[in-house]
Amino acid sequence: MIATNKTILKLTDLRVEALSGAVLVDNVSLELKRGEVVGLIGESGAGKSTIGLASMVYARAGCRITGGKVEIDGEDIRLLDADGRRDRRGQRIAYIAQSAAASFNPAHRLMDQVIEMPVSHGLMTIGEAKIWALELFRALDLPNPETFGDRYPHQVSGGQLQRAMAAMAMSCRPDILVLDEPTTALDVTTQIEVLALLKKLIRDYNMAALYITHDLAVVAQVSDRIMVLRYGKMVELGETAQILQAPKMDYTRALVAERKAADKLAVISASNKAQPVIEAQNVVGVYGTFTAVKDVSISVARGETVAVVGESGSGKSSLARLIVGLL
Repeated sequence: MIATNKTILKLTDLRVEALSGAVLVDNVSLELKRGEVVGLIGESGAGKSTIGLASMVYARAGCRITGGKVEIDGEDIRLLDADGRRDRRGQRIAYIAQSAAASFNPAHRLMDQVIEMPVSHGLMTIGEAKIWALELFRALDLPNPETFGDRYPHQVSGGQLQRAMAAMAMSCRPDILVLDEPTTALDVTTQIEVLALLKKLIRDYNMAALYITHDLAVVAQVSDRIMVLRYGKMVELGETAQILQAPKMDYTRALVAERKAADKLAVISASNKAQPVIEAQNVVGVYGTFTAVKDVSISVARGETVAVVGESGSGKSSLARLIVGLL
């Protein structure tokens, strides 16, 4: 589809407070158009995730939305009752959390959890939902998409689970996605692919997205506009190129400068001749008939840090769990 440039989400003077009275989001306004991605950036505690959740008229325990409008396609969903808001969530606006492992039920297979929303909302039959889920698994480049949904959450890597959660959010073909650092668990290669894919899906299905992150490099790849937040207030809002190349506010300039400085940091390495405090030789780890770790040896000396790197699903976490005896 071609984006219509029509406003699909409008936040007007949004205010969120803690029960203690502390103001977490202070009269923030934002318009989001179809086909557009707006990045929300700022330090930890700036109010990014709080705004993302409030756009679904949801507040974490100990918080409450105390003012403003949240309009989806012209309808103020703050005025709806609990059932009405629940009906809009998933169907009109969906959330991709930062921690996929905490978002899945460990007792149910992935396919059952991905198809639950479109079936419960009455949008698809079970058969139709499974066909759409398979299409999403393929689009998200998940391994063996035909059988991927048969696995339980603990049987896939963190990066694969993160992509499965993206499929779950897309299952109802919502108008709006709230992306709360959805690529944190992905390796760099997969992260770029998933970001490009998410942006393509948003354009193709004429959706819109709020992209919450603290990483300017990530937001530069996916966002059309950027809102900079601090202490729950909007500092600056503008086109991505303008924010990153010619920021107007001192705080935004400081954020951009810090990112550029971080890119120049050198990695310092040092040799350590101490005796190893832990040593693993020819480790093999198997899940059923699938071999996740194949003949891996590693040693770590006192005072030394050894990095284990590789793409999503390469066996990094499985090796770590084997070494400390969790598997």
